[in-house]
Amino acid sequence: MKDVSTQPKSNTNLLLFFGIVFLLSLPVYYLTSLVPAEMVMLMGLVLALAPVSAALILVYREDGTNGLKLLLNKSLDYRKITNKVWYLPILFFWPVLFLLASGVLTVTGETAPDPLFPIIAAPFLLILFFIFALFEELGWMGYAFEPMQDRWKALKAGLLLGVIWGLWHIPMYVLAGHDMARIIWQVISLIAIRVLIVFLFNNTGKSVFAAILFHALYNLCTILITSFYTSAGHQLISILILITAIVVIILWDTNTLTQFRFSKSNPEQKSSP
Repeated sequence: MKDVSTQPKSNTNLLLFFGIVFLLSLPVYYLTSLVPAEMVMLMGLVLALAPVSAALILVYREDGTNGLKLLLNKSLDYRKITNKVWYLPILFFWPVLFLLASGVLTVTGETAPDPLFPIIAAPFLLILFFIFALFEELGWMGYAFEPMQDRWKALKAGLLLGVIWGLWHIPMYVLAGHDMARIIWQVISLIAIRVLIVFLFNNTGKSVFAAILFHALYNLCTILITSFYTSAGHQLISILILITAIVVIILWDTNTLTQFRFSKSNPEQKSSP
């Protein structure tokens, strides 16, 4: 029976994946340059098709339709989340962080713009963002990340993928008219978010569904909790995300991000030289 896998079979294929992602993104960058800045967010949703398309192309080339089925099935692999406590950070981390930032800004007198959508639209927006986060994460976490982790371990692989993810977004930030300081903070926050996604991914049995839902909720909060769109709010949220990622790195081992460093029963501590 043929051994079917959704993972790249060589580093060459991994490089090919990232090359295809950026190649497929070029037409979207060009089209985005032709539309008003207010429509850049909409074009960003189109951009999300690039990672999943690259993954589907390579998986089909390597393993045919069976490989495609395996990859697509990862989008709903919630059964891997056997320890349901991990739904707490997946579901509530972003709302708590964004509301905390909004509270701080309110105290300091910062005024946030009105939301683009009423709160009643949240379920529809969550479904929409889940679909587009699925397009991204099937590529990033479903196809590319695990071989990266096998080679560089969890933290280094997460940081590298985060840098690539940040670079991939930069043209959209430039086209949206963001200043350099905002772009730098956004890229830093994306790298930190990718570390958090890796943390959740590894602690939920390598569930791509967990990564998709966490990603979707981040996008939802950026739309509904509009302190994100002020300069001070964006910077504060980016700092809070970065602090959270640093705390995770300090408290969990960098090889897997699953072993709590200060647990007395940590098997890695007992076996380490």
